[in-house]
Amino acid sequence: MYYAFKINPKQLVVDKAKNLFGKTVKVSVTGRRPSGDECKALCIPVGTYLVDCLVDSKPIARANAKNWRTAYKLLVIEVEKAFEKSLFSV
Repeated sequence: MYYAFKINPKQLVVDKAKNLFGKTVKVSVTGRRPSGDECKALCIPVGTYLVDCLVDSKPIARANAKNWRTAYKLLVIEVEKAFEKSLFSV
């Protein structure tokens, strides 16, 4: 039998960013549940989990969802979109 473990959703984002933008870039992924007032200021639903991805201290992607695991999965998609956008903007 084969047994494996699931990779942490945050690590999936880091791995995807390094694969797309290069192994030498510094990737920072942060996640938090903002307060109600902050959610209103950001125009996101209250009670959501907000995640950001920075590559070399430059914000490239942001996502939010009620479930923190879903937020990180959506962030992977946003990182892919940011990479695709960077290819066409050159």
